[in-house]
Amino acid sequence: MMKNEEYRGVSHGKVILIGEHSVVYDQPAIVLPLNEARMSVYVQLRTDADLYIDCEYFCGPLRSAPDMLSNIRVLVERLIYDFSLKNKGFNLVVRSTIPHERGMGSSAAVAVATVRAVAKFAGRALSFKEEFEYSQVAENIAHSTASGLDSAAVASDSAVWFQHGAEISTFAFDTDAVLVVADTGVTGSTREAVSDVRALLKSYGPNVSCETWSSIHRLGQLSFESADALRANSMRALGESMNEAQRILSSLRVSHASLDRCIAAAHVAGALGAKLTGGGRGGCMIALAQSSSRAERIRAALTQAGAIRTWLVPLQSKGIH
Repeated sequence: MMKNEEYRGVSHGKVILIGEHSVVYDQPAIVLPLNEARMSVYVQLRTDADLYIDCEYFCGPLRSAPDMLSNIRVLVERLIYDFSLKNKGFNLVVRSTIPHERGMGSSAAVAVATVRAVAKFAGRALSFKEEFEYSQVAENIAHSTASGLDSAAVASDSAVWFQHGAEISTFAFDTDAVLVVADTGVTGSTREAVSDVRALLKSYGPNVSCETWSSIHRLGQLSFESADALRANSMRALGESMNEAQRILSSLRVSHASLDRCIAAAHVAGALGAKLTGGGRGGCMIALAQSSSRAERIRAALTQAGAIRTWLVPLQSKGIH
């Protein structure tokens, strides 16, 4: 039983520009909003006190949802308690264009969109910090101990500078460059890739361990250099940092043949830099284009190289938080 009232919460995907894997070891990362991939959650008021969810994985009473949705169930229960919504029933309808298991923050995006929709339903205005903290309730269930990077990135319309132990911040830059994002179609495994890098760091071979720690540290330095390049509108310098980062990530054994193929195609099409984004072992890659017209050329080349979908991210940021 429903009334006609509906409240919508929206979030978006995210793309790591630089800093994947090293961010796990307290190094900084730069994360960009992927506005072309969206998450929408609708709260539809019911005339009874029941809670229902309608999403890709399940449609029915929220209390009967499978364990894979326990993060959303716990989040909704927390919101109901904090917003004094007990005995107010609603349907939670989830619709997404963010692909799963591609390192684009889909679980954090549904959490943020849910928080925004339920907050509208309750007549609450939340700060960026409050949205982040509520999202982490769900993310810590979905990913054991979530870093917070995804929650911050999918809630912000600006580029995010993220580092463990530091305040999450955004920063401003204005360029004509465009980032082309391509999905290889191969499901990545962030957890497995992170575990394997950790194993390299703990290797009994001292040379392997030292080289891996040196690589992690260098990836962190490249994040600082990339931020400087963005502020200075020096796209060639940014491209060089991206290329070096890809060489390091390959040495950490987190690249993949599908990624390498797309990266090579992007370079042939004129990309200033190209690398994997996210955990690797499949998933997505990014290529830096000097202009919108060059971005379209690179986009076509990536599709020809096997990418199943592509997105464009203008390299501009207002830096609002």
